[in-house]
Amino acid sequence: MFNQFRKTLAVVGVLVFMLALAPVAWASVTPGSPEVREAVKGAVSYLDKELQAPGYDGMLEWAMLGYYGIGKDAGHLSKLRETQLAQGVMLSEAKSTDYQRTVLGAAAAGKSPDGYGGKNLLQSIISSQTLSGKFADTINGTGEKLVNAHIWGIISLYVAGQDIPRADLALRWLTAHQNADGGFSVDIRLDESDVDMTAMAIIAMACLDKDSGFLPVQKALAYLKEQQNEDGTFGAWGTSTAESCAQVVQALTILGIDPTADEWSKDGGNAVTGLLQYRLADGSFSHGSERLPNDMASAQALIALGDYQTGQSVYQKIRANMESK
Repeated sequence: MFNQFRKTLAVVGVLVFMLALAPVAWASVTPGSPEVREAVKGAVSYLDKELQAPGYDGMLEWAMLGYYGIGKDAGHLSKLRETQLAQGVMLSEAKSTDYQRTVLGAAAAGKSPDGYGGKNLLQSIISSQTLSGKFADTINGTGEKLVNAHIWGIISLYVAGQDIPRADLALRWLTAHQNADGGFSVDIRLDESDVDMTAMAIIAMACLDKDSGFLPVQKALAYLKEQQNEDGTFGAWGTSTAESCAQVVQALTILGIDPTADEWSKDGGNAVTGLLQYRLADGSFSHGSERLPNDMASAQALIALGDYQTGQSVYQKIRANMESK
């Protein structure tokens, strides 16, 4: 009986040792790793099937960005989006972000945002900027509460190859609404910072030519580090999600920071390995612990993994292409 007990302890000890090693091996994933390649391939397969299903009326632009980032043509999704636009789907004057997102999709498909789907998208975004430098909450130029509308106004014009109007004021408005902890909220009336919005703000500041030496960027990075979980993941409002991990990977990449570097790694992994935890058997990504296929999570994961593989932000890639035309 005692010998059997000793054997059991030995087996348990080996298992514990193996589990202790597992995070180290998992954290060593590289841009060329089979895990990353398979995750990209699986996400594309899932999105191709899901987004082209009859009657699909969801967002297409994030997948289009993901496709561009890995060198895959997004023309077929662009045709679907233009059909949506003709039907007035997800292009409301009450939401500047509808126009901004549509510009991103058009540029990812290699199309001019001017006249895309019969809409003057760029001029509408430019005209929405207020005297404070804020890209308004609505496309008619009203509303100065939503931080995301301002952030995506900056990013969408950058991607389209446009100079940011009143860039100094746009930057000043954004940094003036950075929270004391270094993070950003989706709405200036909220004082609770959000991982996703903070990562997006970093991307917007990078689009305004600010790097990791810029104090507000440093503060935002410090906030993100504080929010990283021991398994390498990130989350919104205390709940880890694939989208949060993906946004952090994108923010770090546009700054030229390796998201798997020691500085951004915990004992259990890093932002990339944390993101890969949400991959499902069908190639899709789950939003969170519910382990159910999610279109947004899958598209955001594809963008992030494409950035990680190439070491360049998809926003930078598209801008370079738009400027070359």
